Amino acid sequence: MNLDVQSLRTFSRLAHSGAEEAAGSLTTLTGFDARVAVTKVEMATRDDVEREFRERDLVSVHIGFSGAIEGHTVLAFDRDRAVSLVDALVPGASDDPNSDLATSGLKELGNIMLGGFIDGWADFLGDSIDITTPTYVELDAGRSLQDVVGAADTPDGSTDIGGGATDAAVLDGSTAAIDSDHVLAFRNHLETVDEEAGFYIYMLPTQASVETIVDVAGDADDAIPVETFTSFSQMISEGAGQASEDLTAMTGIETNVDVSRLSFVPVEGVPMELTDDARRGVVLEFSGTPSGYIAILFDPESAESVADALMPGMESDPAMRKSALQEIGNIVTSGFLDGWANALETTIEISPPRYVDDIASAIVDPLVTELARTQDYAFLIDSAIATPDETFTCDIYALPDERELRAAFDQLAPEAN
Repeated sequence: MNLDVQSLRTFSRLAHSGAEEAAGSLTTLTGFDARVAVTKVEMATRDDVEREFRERDLVSVHIGFSGAIEGHTVLAFDRDRAVSLVDALVPGASDDPNSDLATSGLKELGNIMLGGFIDGWADFLGDSIDITTPTYVELDAGRSLQDVVGAADTPDGSTDIGGGATDAAVLDGSTAAIDSDHVLAFRNHLETVDEEAGFYIYMLPTQASVETIVDVAGDADDAIPVETFTSFSQMISEGAGQASEDLTAMTGIETNVDVSRLSFVPVEGVPMELTDDARRGVVLEFSGTPSGYIAILFDPESAESVADALMPGMESDPAMRKSALQEIGNIVTSGFLDGWANALETTIEISPPRYVDDIASAIVDPLVTELARTQDYAFLIDSAIATPDETFTCDIYALPDERELRAAFDQLAPEAN
């Protein structure tokens, strides 16, 4: 199977349009004014998908679809938000979130919202797409995506929205399969205007369905074998692993790669993917194949912890602590990008680190503004390195130039090896 940038743009537009239909349905049904914050086409590992459902307290409605394309969709709410939304749809449901009334209300909400989401894809393809009845599937530490194949479409998959184990609508392990480890997901973040708490729509089509959409929307002359995307995704994971090892060596604190993924997102949506919480760290520019920008960011507590580990006893010297973060950012960036240079058999130059102290979205916004001069969409590389005891967390955000990244993809294409 091949993918191309034109197909990714089409995927993004369709997913965003469908999410807007779903947000409109939510507003009509509940009175909450909802909007689409950002839409991503994401290449993720199955582990990352599972981890997100397990770690967030989400209430999720699952609906399968078949016909012109096949796969599964998930509407996932923060639990407290789900209760308030269902209460607006079915007054009194919040009095007993475990009741059949509350559960059926959420199912109906999911049915209408996801039905509208899928309708846009059917219109684009000029063919019909049928959806299943909404259900829940519980995903816990003892179950994986593969374990719940088929369970989501049976009554046994149903649960309530009130509490206890995290409810998660998960997807057939064969859906959206790129290879045994990776899935291609369409992830929409929606939010209501009156509250920050958001909700999400995940769409995971089967591989055959992705091929169908590519055939309709794609540009055969610009196609990239999907194996190239997975190779690049693996390269990102390995780079994050090397950065983690370098960070451990510098600080003496054991670290792990928490998540590492590649997303395709409208340029203006990149800052919205980042938190508005305070962050400290460095921004660097890299040049070569590919070129772009990278930000190494810590929350304030993590910044203090990692600076202490590198330069103990310097609490009273802000300049030295700033220098420590610059050095850490420089080493982490080198570790992250050196693996790319080796895999691509090229040289990637790195600029001196520039210290930053601001909210994360504001830190990245100037980088996005620069990229927006030449491109409408961006490949966002998002990795996180954390310590098991939460001593600190390091977030890595890389934004390669799309044209340079295409050259890197050409280097990784199977026929080039």
